Amino acid sequence: MSTAIRRKENGWYDEEHPLVFLFLGSSGIGKTELAKQTAKYLHKDIKKGFIRLDMSEFQERHEVAKFIGSPPGYVGHEEGGQLTKKLKQCPNAVVLFDEVDKAHPDVLTIMLQLFDEGRLTDGKGKTIDCKDAIFIMTSNVASDEIAQHALQLRQETVELSRKRIAENLDDVQMTDKITISKQFKENVIRPILKAHFRRDEFLGRINEIVYFLPFCHSELIQLVNKELSFWAKRAKARHNITLLWDREVMDVLADGYNLHYGARSIKHERLLQSSRKIIGMRQKRWQRASAE
Repeated sequence: MSTAIRRKENGWYDEEHPLVFLFLGSSGIGKTELAKQTAKYLHKDIKKGFIRLDMSEFQERHEVAKFIGSPPGYVGHEEGGQLTKKLKQCPNAVVLFDEVDKAHPDVLTIMLQLFDEGRLTDGKGKTIDCKDAIFIMTSNVASDEIAQHALQLRQETVELSRKRIAENLDDVQMTDKITISKQFKENVIRPILKAHFRRDEFLGRINEIVYFLPFCHSELIQLVNKELSFWAKRAKARHNITLLWDREVMDVLADGYNLHYGARSIKHERLLQSSRKIIGMRQKRWQRASAE
């Protein structure tokens, strides 16, 4: 994705078509956040430069009008569409279609025109040219298959590294980075996408599909540390309390990670359970110290 954006910035792209990306992965894995950071990188005014549409609000056929605006004579005609009105203000915005798999097929038809021709006609009949925009769609479709495949690849990587260590090979390199194979993308993911969207031309307009894999342990530690740092700053600013923690605390909090809920499971669901674990571990340590 970053490579495609850099090519666009340097003029090495098809000026007749906008850039279109599809983010695939489970909930809470960072798809929406990456879209926001992309807009923040490309635009100084993030309020105008980032347009987010929750596609769960476009599940019915009549809700297409909210997308491009009502035609003359209908209620809400003067208000304009949620997308067209904002694209007029910033034709080169980063547009996020969140949970695109929930949208009605008629909405996808409009998006197909948008992706193919880089323009959109609103309810008033005016055409908005947005060939310089970047369109990002997110979806949870095939998230389970992606997650399970990634876990399998990580397990294979660990076993290979252990084998190399046992054989005393010099090229031993422990890494959390893995790559999804082209075979998996074509044989597993693409059929699922075709079955859901039912349009080859729609999938054909996507410049790049970005796969979001489950967090590895080192990434979870970074997330936990970021969350703890946030609360430490708040405790210091509001109550003048200094919070300190060791690696053991971060490991326990990282264990609260749920594959299906992503980073939110660390932030919300398991915080109380993790706190109880930490307190229990501290009590055992104090008991041992007292006994000695």
